[in-house]
Amino acid sequence: MQEMKKGSLELLVLHLLYERPSYGYEICERLRERSDGTLRFEEGAVYPLLHTLEREGLAEGYWEDSAPPPPSGDAAVATSEDQPADTTRKGPRRRYYRLTPAGVEALRAAVQAWRRFTGAVGRVLGEAARGEASLRGEVA
Repeated sequence: MQEMKKGSLELLVLHLLYERPSYGYEICERLRERSDGTLRFEEGAVYPLLHTLEREGLAEGYWEDSAPPPPSGDAAVATSEDQPADTTRKGPRRRYYRLTPAGVEALRAAVQAWRRFTGAVGRVLGEAARGEASLRGEVA
């Protein structure tokens, strides 16, 4: 399970950034909440990925007290949430990330690859289930 989890992190982060700009800790929390606690990632895994996505031009970062980059193309998803609502928050500044148009394309490709992979696994497991049922004299 751990290897599957690690292999899916980039796809999941790209998807969450497609929904709205986020910062690392928030991404960890959204993954945990939306998976009912099954997917738990440490910030130590998410932040290096965010830096890599930024270096590769798939995401762009901005500090919460500065204006976000202007929306462009398909990456303009949730403009009302581009700027954090609470500007009186105490603590260190947060660095938000949002997808670039190249990031949206990378997400599309990753989703297609994931669907091909899970479809293939499903076909194998489906065949395995039918084989196991026939060994027991059942119909799958």
